[in-house]
This record gives sequence, structure tokens and C-alpha cells, in this order.
Amino acid sequence: VGPGAFVGLCVERSPQMITALLGVLKTGAAYVPLDPEYPVERLRYVLSDTGARLLLTQEPLRPLFPDHDGEILCLDQHRQDIDALAAAPAPDSPVPLPSDTAYVIHTSGSTGRPKGVLVTHRSLANHSSAVNRYFAFAPGDRVLQCRPLTFDAAAEEIFPPLLHGAALVLGSDPLRQTFRALTQQVIDTGTTFLSVPTAFWHSWVAEEDCLLRLATESALRTMIVAGEKAARQALLTWKKRVGEDIRWFNVYGPTEGTITTTVHEPGADWETGEYGSVPIGRPIDNVRTYVLDDALRPVPAGEPGELFIGGAGVAVGYLNAPQTTAERFLPDPFSGVPGSRLYRTGDLVRADADGCLEFLGRRDHQVKLRGYRIEPGEIEAVLTEHEDVRACVALVTDDGPDSALVCFVTAGGRAAPPAAELIAHLRGRLPWYMIPTAVHVLDAFPLTPNGKIDRAALLALEPDDDGEAVHIAPRTPEEAVLADIWEDILGRRGISVDADFFQVGGHSLLAASLIARIRARFDVAMTARVLFESPTIAGLAEAVTRATGDGAAARAGRS
Repeated sequence: VGPGAFVGLCVERSPQMITALLGVLKTGAAYVPLDPEYPVERLRYVLSDTGARLLLTQEPLRPLFPDHDGEILCLDQHRQDIDALAAAPAPDSPVPLPSDTAYVIHTSGSTGRPKGVLVTHRSLANHSSAVNRYFAFAPGDRVLQCRPLTFDAAAEEIFPPLLHGAALVLGSDPLRQTFRALTQQVIDTGTTFLSVPTAFWHSWVAEEDCLLRLATESALRTMIVAGEKAARQALLTWKKRVGEDIRWFNVYGPTEGTITTTVHEPGADWETGEYGSVPIGRPIDNVRTYVLDDALRPVPAGEPGELFIGGAGVAVGYLNAPQTTAERFLPDPFSGVPGSRLYRTGDLVRADADGCLEFLGRRDHQVKLRGYRIEPGEIEAVLTEHEDVRACVALVTDDGPDSALVCFVTAGGRAAPPAAELIAHLRGRLPWYMIPTAVHVLDAFPLTPNGKIDRAALLALEPDDDGEAVHIAPRTPEEAVLADIWEDILGRRGISVDADFFQVGGHSLLAASLIARIRARFDVAMTARVLFESPTIAGLAEAVTRATGDGAAARAGRS
């Protein structure tokens, strides 16, 4: 492999993951991250879309790629050979050009297929250098690398720290653990730098004991939040409980803008600004931002407009999607450099007189839910592939901490499909964070006067849910212990053992708490994949029994 080639990378978080990633870049090829928790069909699509002939993985993950027709190299199986090569003189490797692709990350796409974003070495190198002006990575720093490689935030946790002499601490994804567990992890590992999704941080702020421990027991010096609007009140609470010793940054950036586009560190006078939320700040070095109207003209300070990104952070475009690339990556009329382009973000912002940006929302229906970028159109496209679904609308209920993803469908067959069947259909095709909390089957969609689907009216509906026709009480000790855990986390009683976690109020943050509680109670290596494949008390009880053998519940006891 070499420049222009794509190499699939599906490896559990480990030192092997980091060395494999760096090894791919050293050859001049681009790495294509693959999450082992994604459905097989999505993994297959990404490999097909990139045409990756080489796949780096591990033996336990090989069954995820049953029909890959390229070469598969299992790093754990060939460890001795790899160690021998590492000790030998390094062969001459082609030096990638700044314009060569460094990585391809697939984001949610409105057509029902994820879009592969091509990011160059020039953009990645500029980002890694520019953000250090704010974060100041240095030898002695310990950076918690906890986000999956399929999200570009992971690249910010890896490349800038390594380039500036910091150490990586390989930890667990914040969304896969409890707030207390993450707090303990930060303390135990001596972490000095941490980045978390805004939605997670909002909930973490409510855990007063966690914040006090961060302030008094940890070595943390820098906290980054990103992904959604950061609430003013949450920052007030953070400052009150943590103080000023831990620097706090609010950052913004789409994948198409190479990770981080703007950065904001609130000063002592930040509360006096006329902002509805914490600002997202100003662009990093060699990146430009423009607030434009529909005719691509700059709008006055204080007025809302669409955010466009120019400069070194703009990605090449979308892999194998020239039309979509042309729609979102436009010629830059403000640059004198030939070939310069702007990326149209679809985000509404406004700038103050000093150029500091505030995020207002989206122009289209794309949403951010608990830090994950989601195209409802992709969910809608997958649901309408079901033979009994005529049409679908996916919506987020609100923009608060209790927001949820829900789908409304109209039946295309002779009988309305059960909601559980439709959710199972989605689980086999989409990542876990794109699975709706509920699917409601309607006779028809409410319409606006001009004949469009009335999304506001849909959210105001109170459809008849499929519900639980029969309540099934716990039948085994394992089910009884799990029922206690579910009831405590979900804040409700009398949950049937066949009820779906995500249809009775569960979501990704609560799922992290649930998994952590099960691990602690039963002493098993429970993963998120198990929950998303078996999201019922009965299903999890079977998984626990398989993992622990008889007597697990007796050892665990009741809470």
C-alpha cells in the first residue's frame, strides 16, 4: 500500500490500535476506521465504498468481515512477525504529499448511506499544530484517548498530543460508563486533558461529588466539550464547583472542517455577553469562517446567517459522491488563492462585533443527539426499506437533556408492523446511537397547508404505543437483579422482562450507566453490543448466565 490507497482499521482500543494507525499513515495510505460495534452491513458498506484491499483487525473481530475479498491481517495473530519487522531497519517509505488523503471518516448521510469525508495530510497537520496554541500539550501531559476512531474527535486525542510529547491514556468511551466511573478513571490515570461530548458534560455537571473530586483529587488541567450548544447555566455550575484551575474550552467543528474549526475559552467577563448559550468562539489558525445569507453575502454583526468554513481545514469532499460534494463544497469568493473552496455547514450562527460566534441551530433537519451527528434521512431511508413501511419521519423530541430520537411511520402493507420489529430492522443496519427510542405507526401524517409533513404536529401527537400487552415478572434470580437495576436507572417500576430498554425511556447515556452497573454487580465483561443486540431484561439475563455460569445472581445479591 502507499499514497492513494485506503486501509481498513478495525481494532479494539489498545496500543496495537495506535501503532496500526500510525503505521498506515507512514506508508502514505489513508486509514479507514471501522467500529467493531457497528452492524456487519455497515462495515461491509464502508469497505466497499473505499475499495480498501487491506484490512487490519484482530482475530476475535474477524467474523465481522465474512465476505471481505481483500487481504485481512490480524495483528494479534502476526504479532511475532510484526515485532521482528519493527526491530529491522525501516525500509524507505514514500512521503505523502500535503494533498494526499490521511483518513476517511463516514458520517450520517441523508440518502440512507453514510458519506465518506476525505481529509488530507495538510488539513490534519494544520489542525494538530493550530489547536496546540490553545491546549498547549507538552511532555508530562496525559491525554485520555476515549472516543472511537470513527469519530474525528479521536484524531484530536491522538495526533496533537503525540506531536507535542504528551502521553496517551487508553480509556473507555465516556458514553459507555457512569459519571463516577469516568471521574475515577481520570483520577487513577493522572489524566491532565479530557474531551467529552457536550450532552455528557451537561449531565456530569449535575454530579456535584464528581466535580468536587475532579477539583481536589485529579491532575486534570484542561477540559474540552464539543458537539452541541453548551448551556450557560451548566458552565456557571461548573465554574462554581470546579473553579478556574481547570481550563475549560467550548469547541466546534464538523468532520468536513477537520475536527475543530473554532475554539472558545470563556474569560472572567464571559457572563456579561449577550449570548443565549456559551459561544463557540473564533477560528483556529489558517481557518476562516464566514456568516453569510442565502445569496452568500456577509451578514451584519449580531444577525443570524449560515456558517461557511474556508482555509486549511476544508476537506477534499465526499468519496464517490461528486454531486453532494459540489453542493456542499463551493468556490471561495473571498480567497485570492486559486482553487480555494468553502464548506457549507448548514449551521446557523451569529457573530458579535469582535467576531466571536454563537451557534443557533441547523438550517436543515440534521441533528446532534448526545454528541452524535445524525441525519434523520438515513434512518428514514433504512426504515422505508422494510416491506411494511410506506413512509417515515425521524425526529428529535426537543433540544434538552431528555431529548430522544423517535420515528413515525405509515404502513405500506396490509397490517401495521409491530414497533419492535421495525426497531430490530434498524438495529441490523445502523449504529446504536441512531436507533430511535420509539417507533409510532400512524394511519397518515399530519400535513401543513402547503401539503408538507407537519413535523411540529407530529411531535405534539400522543400516539397509541404498541405497549406491553402482558407484563412478565422476573422468573430467575438473574432477571430479578437486572430488573432492580433497570428500575433504578430508568426511574420506573414494574418493567416487563421483555420490554425494550430503548422503548421504556433508555438512551445512550443511561445505557452507559446500565452496562457499568451490570459489570459491577455480576463481575462480567458486558459490552454495549450485548445491550443493543439483547435490549431486554430477559435477553441480558441470558447473556449474564452465559458469561458467569449458574449462581451469578446469588453471588450478586439484590440491591
